[in-house]
Amino acid sequence: MSSDQTQETANHPTTPEAATAAAAAAATAAAAAATAAATAADAANSAATTAATASAATAAPQTAASPLLTAAPKLDPLFPGNIFVSTVLDALNSKKTMTGNLVSKYMQRAIMAGLFVGIFFTAFFVISATFAAAGPGMALAGKVLGACTFGWALVLIYYTNSELLTSNMMIVSIGVYHHRIGALRSLYILGLCLIGNLIGGLIVAILMRGATIISGDVFTIMSTAVATKTGYLAQGMPGIIDLFVRGIFCNFCINIAMLMCYNGKLVNDFTKCIIMMVAVFVFAYLGFEHSVADSVLFLIMGLFGVGDPLTEVAAIIVVILGNFVGGGLLIGINFAVMNDQHHHGHGHGHNGDRHNIGRR
Repeated sequence: MSSDQTQETANHPTTPEAATAAAAAAATAAAAAATAAATAADAANSAATTAATASAATAAPQTAASPLLTAAPKLDPLFPGNIFVSTVLDALNSKKTMTGNLVSKYMQRAIMAGLFVGIFFTAFFVISATFAAAGPGMALAGKVLGACTFGWALVLIYYTNSELLTSNMMIVSIGVYHHRIGALRSLYILGLCLIGNLIGGLIVAILMRGATIISGDVFTIMSTAVATKTGYLAQGMPGIIDLFVRGIFCNFCINIAMLMCYNGKLVNDFTKCIIMMVAVFVFAYLGFEHSVADSVLFLIMGLFGVGDPLTEVAAIIVVILGNFVGGGLLIGINFAVMNDQHHHGHGHGHNGDRHNIGRR
């Protein structure tokens, strides 16, 4: 301590009263600082609350309109089917991958589709036979209810990502048109799918043979169905044409439903289910011919000793060709051309642009 400071301290000695006053002043200053800090914290909290409220208010319309987040995308006014084509080509990419490196997985999916078709097609006949046996006026009700029940097969196939021959006809046809797959590779995919569907149907047939489900009136109505489906061939060319046309209409119904599910306009699952069920109802009620369903029917009844295998194979070939026209050409190629904006009005000079459609 310097001499001046020592002298000043000597001249102004510290008294108890002065010390007390100094301590009180320090305490007052500390309290004031604490109060100021608390006020600042309250202000910060208030600002944060205000910001959060504003953010919530801004987000509120989006939350309230959350269904719009999954709404259908804006479609091209001239070529609204581009969403459908793009979705189909994406599906084709997965099928190409699975049939290349994951064949067993693809076959499992095709087998599942065969199981669904076999079980629900059998249910169609069981319901029809049960109602018909209840009284003369109940046969129509049974046919309607049975056709509605059969429609669930397509719903389950769609939502389990199973592989059905008839819908794949539409997918590979669009892929061929857009140069995303060759004809031979398309036949390979369809061939694997058909084999898987038949295996699934055979599993159902074997299980049904060991049960008593197909007996009595059910056996009679299913045997009659086999005779009807193979009887077209006995009529010569008119019968073959009849069978072929029924195959066309059948897969047209199936794939128009798939188009509605793939086109980007429908986002409600209930609506998709209704569309698929109605499509199957129409073809089942009107007696159109589905190659997989008919094959499963022939397999089931074949284990009961009903039907002629050679005639049944010939009938299935005719139905497959009809199914391809209905799904592959009338839906697949037709809608691919209809929504090909690169090819529209330019002849064939821009066919190469189609390679990029659906690539993501």
